[in-house]
Amino acid sequence: MSTIFIDKHIKNQFDKLPSGWAFFALKGAQEFLYSGCTANLSRKLKFLQDKAEEGGLYKDMWKEAESLSWTSYPQGIDALVKSKVFALENAPLYQHRLMPWANYAYLALSAANYPFITVTEQTNEEWLYVGPFRSRFFLADVIDTFSRILKLPYCETSNYPCEKFDRDICRGWCLSLAPAKESVNEHSLKKLDALLKEAYIHPENGILEMVQKERDNYFNELEFEKADLLDDEIDLLANYRDWLNFLFVAKKLEFESDTLVVQEGRIIMCKHENREYHFPISNTDFRDNETLALNLDTVDECRIIYDYLTKTSKSLAAGAVS
Repeated sequence: MSTIFIDKHIKNQFDKLPSGWAFFALKGAQEFLYSGCTANLSRKLKFLQDKAEEGGLYKDMWKEAESLSWTSYPQGIDALVKSKVFALENAPLYQHRLMPWANYAYLALSAANYPFITVTEQTNEEWLYVGPFRSRFFLADVIDTFSRILKLPYCETSNYPCEKFDRDICRGWCLSLAPAKESVNEHSLKKLDALLKEAYIHPENGILEMVQKERDNYFNELEFEKADLLDDEIDLLANYRDWLNFLFVAKKLEFESDTLVVQEGRIIMCKHENREYHFPISNTDFRDNETLALNLDTVDECRIIYDYLTKTSKSLAAGAVS
């Protein structure tokens, strides 16, 4: 493993760290403090230091850290295996005390509850949950995009109907919650339920293709500035579709080879450096409204495994859904 020492000038070394997948470990004077795997070691170290500046356990760990060691790997699955084996053998002091997924969030949908669409860190109520996602900002952009394209709710106030209805950028679905103000049937909550599921839960809903076609039309008409404005929106919708496809199969990914066994989207056995390791997994009883919801602390491992299986055998990943 490569090693650098951590001091007050550590930020100057971030850009010198290797790109690509890596296993890393922070060590104090006597023991390992924390380990993991990442696709961007520099960004991961910046995250840890930023969290340390906020205080709490991250600050305590960073104060004790004296060195950073890492090993680069060609694939995420290799870095993941090394990370799990290392944590099992060394039990780093802060390994299970820190929660790097604490800021991940779920998308929650409910046509029967105002504000119909929200972002939350838990799945305890009767909404329909999708996620988790690694960025609340990403979710906010997705909600804003679907709101503009389909005039779906994006309620930013507790009072309704709001000015978005007056400006005709929302169809006023909230009027169904106040029957006295309802004048037409287009505000049907049943219709809203169908639209929410079509937009947010069905990957192949055609919305991405519609925006791509609009972008191509602008380009063909030589309106390049308008075409460029849609590029970010296309990337956003493509990334959302990609994550949704992942969530559909994540819990049911299964794979077995001489060196690796995956069940329910997680590694339960691996062979590393001529030794066999076993990892217990907790069986969560997900409710029907959590079909597309993973546990916060498992989503990153599931995603690495999903990417590995789809890259090595697309038919295998696709066939994981029974």
